[in-house]
Amino acid sequence: MTSQVPIIRLSGIGKTFPGAELSLRGTKLVTQGPALWMRNLARAVRLTAAPGEPVRALEGVSLSIDAGEVFGLLGPNGSGKTTLIKIVAGLLRPSEGTGEVAGVDLQSPQAIRRRVSYVSTTGWMGLEWALTAEENVRFFGLLCGMPTALARQRAEEALRDVELFEHRRKAVSELSNGMRQRVILARALLLRTPVVLLDEPTVGLDPEHRDQVLRLVRQTLPDRGQTVIVVDHQADALEGILDRAAILEGGHLLRVGTPMELVADLAGLRVVELITQGGQEPPKVPPSLVRRVERTQRPGPLGLTQWRLTVVERPDALQAALNWVLSGGSDVIQVAERAPRLADVLAGRISGREASA
Repeated sequence: MTSQVPIIRLSGIGKTFPGAELSLRGTKLVTQGPALWMRNLARAVRLTAAPGEPVRALEGVSLSIDAGEVFGLLGPNGSGKTTLIKIVAGLLRPSEGTGEVAGVDLQSPQAIRRRVSYVSTTGWMGLEWALTAEENVRFFGLLCGMPTALARQRAEEALRDVELFEHRRKAVSELSNGMRQRVILARALLLRTPVVLLDEPTVGLDPEHRDQVLRLVRQTLPDRGQTVIVVDHQADALEGILDRAAILEGGHLLRVGTPMELVADLAGLRVVELITQGGQEPPKVPPSLVRRVERTQRPGPLGLTQWRLTVVERPDALQAALNWVLSGGSDVIQVAERAPRLADVLAGRISGREASA
C-alpha cells in the first residue's frame, strides 16, 4: 500500500557521459628496431587520445515515486532506464538536476547506497561459485555488517521467499541460471532497505518462477514497507503488478501513469496478431484502418512471419488487415484479435512502422 508520501524526488535530471576514446583495434605496432617501435607507439598514443562525441543519456527527467509503490521503468535499449536506476541507487551522479532518495540528497551517493538494494542479474553479480546458495546469501549479509545470527535468520527467510530453501545446500555451480538469479534476488531481501531496485529480475526464468518472483515484488516487498522500482522488457508480465510506470525514450521521460492510464492512450484501437507462412511483404501501403505494423521473421526452415497490427476498432478492420497481409501471397497459420495491453503501448513508442491514418 502506498503512503502518498514521495520517497524519491527527481527534478531536471540529466546525465552526459564523456565520449569514449578510440581503441587500438585494427592498429599494428611494428617492433623491428627501437626507433621504429617508438614511432609507431607515438602514433598509437595519438590515436587513442582522440575522444569520441559525448553521449547524452538523460535529459530533464523529473519524477516522484511514493513510498510503498511498485513502480516500473519501461523503454527500449538505450532509452536511459539503467542510467536512471543507477542514479537512484547512488552508483552514478547526475550531470545536472536535483533530487533525493529516502531522504538523502543525490549528491551523497554513499549514504544513498545504505538505503537502497540494487539487484541486477548481469554477470551474476559477484556470486561465489564454490559456496552454497545459503552461504552466498549469508556471506553477503555479513559483508554488509549484519550480525551473524541475524544474517543466518534472514538468509533462511530470503531463500524461502524465492523458493530456493530446499536447494540451499547446493553450490552455485550446481544451480541452473534461473536459480542463480533467485539467489541474487534473495541477497537483496536481507537488508530490508526502504528502496529496492530490480533490473530485469525475470530474464531467463521459466513462467512458473517468473510468476513467483512477480508475486514477491507485488506482495512481499510492499508488505514490508519497501518501495520497488522494476525495469523489465516483459511489459505484459509487469502490467498486473505495477502501481504506476514511466515510459522513457532517448533519455526523455515521455509518460507517467497507471497501467490503465497508459493503455487508455490506445482507446478505440484493437490488436491483431498473425502468424503467416511464405509469401512476400505486402506490395502496397496498409489500409487506413491499420495504424501500426510490426513484422518479425521467425528463424527456421518453415518461413514463418509474426505480425502485430494495431487497427481501428471497427467491424471491418480485421478483414481489411487480413486482406492486406495476404496480398503478399502468404498463408495464414494463426490469427487472434484482442484489446491493447501495456506492451502494445511500449511497442507503439519504440518500434513498428507507422502507417498513415
